[in-house]
Amino acid sequence: MMRQRFVATCTRGAEEVLAAELTSLGIGETDVDRGAVRFTGQLSHGYRACLWSRIASRVLLVLDRVQAPHADALYDGVARLDWRNHLPPQRTFRVDFVGTSDALRNTRFGAQVTKDAVLSSFGGRAPRVDTRRPDLRIHVHLRQDWAQLALDLTGEALHLRTPGRKGGDAPLRENLAATLLHIADWPLKSREGATLVDPMCGSGTFLSEAAGIVLDRAPGLGRKHWGFLGWAGHDGAAWQAELRQARERGREGAQRQVRVRGSDRSAEQVKRARYNLGVSGLEDVVLAVRSLSDQHPPEGEEGIVVVNPPFGERLGDEHDLAPLYRELGDVLRRRFLGWTGWILASDRNLAGSIGLRPARRVPIHNGPLECRWLSFPIRKEKVARDR
Repeated sequence: MMRQRFVATCTRGAEEVLAAELTSLGIGETDVDRGAVRFTGQLSHGYRACLWSRIASRVLLVLDRVQAPHADALYDGVARLDWRNHLPPQRTFRVDFVGTSDALRNTRFGAQVTKDAVLSSFGGRAPRVDTRRPDLRIHVHLRQDWAQLALDLTGEALHLRTPGRKGGDAPLRENLAATLLHIADWPLKSREGATLVDPMCGSGTFLSEAAGIVLDRAPGLGRKHWGFLGWAGHDGAAWQAELRQARERGREGAQRQVRVRGSDRSAEQVKRARYNLGVSGLEDVVLAVRSLSDQHPPEGEEGIVVVNPPFGERLGDEHDLAPLYRELGDVLRRRFLGWTGWILASDRNLAGSIGLRPARRVPIHNGPLECRWLSFPIRKEKVARDR
């Protein structure tokens, strides 16, 4: 079987976690890059990454790497590929162009040059451009004077797990939530019988990702549209084999106990979370309307508390949110004895208001925000001032 080159993209800070996830999926020969992990393997490995990766944003199949010191060189390099081997003339396509150089300073211009070069492969009937829902996405990454040409196997980004989900205010993306759960070692802890609690669950992203990990459910099983379905080189038999294995794992995982609990002070948010979990087929997650001050761990259980509190990006928010962060620290310290708290924070002063010293500070990007995923192991015995 022919070996292929792939790139799995991810949020900055998640590269090592993604590489470990790909290795756990039986995908070897990984190489960490900035915001991405490169790997080689069979086409089935690319399909498996699409179907199973909770952390990747996209999976790209690399076609070529061409010199592009200027627009004419880019055009010639793209035109050298016979795009009829990849793009049937009755299909639609779009070009996603990332990166600039001294000679190519505009991504829209780079995309236009690429599009014209692709169409030069066709005589007579040619594919049409569709920027909204194309059959095939061509991805170009320009770095210095070289352009990487690739096909986007995913289509829509991989964080869009299940159709019909409803996001809340400032929702956490699913692949970022999964990254944070992996850093918190939830896959191992869940197998050891630990419980996960999210006291500010919002629309339920942490909960759905945590439950999906417990149940060994492939996050891509609910998707109907994939980028590779519009590719002339798609191997339907290899894809169906990956689907069969994923469904079998899901049937076996369905027997596991889901120790995942969430709550929020907003009844509307809890309603939204319950709906989202329902459309994802995760009805075993325990939900409640409950304020932070009313939080208590489930009796006789230990595990992790994960929280994505309000960040406070506007002037004055820090002063308004500081009491919430202090209360969060107090609840962890006084009530969740023997647990580990994990809190996502972007503001150093607000993080300091928690009043606990983190054992780990893991840098991670949440969109454009550089954050820290903070770990707070709580001792089993109350300290003197809390007795």
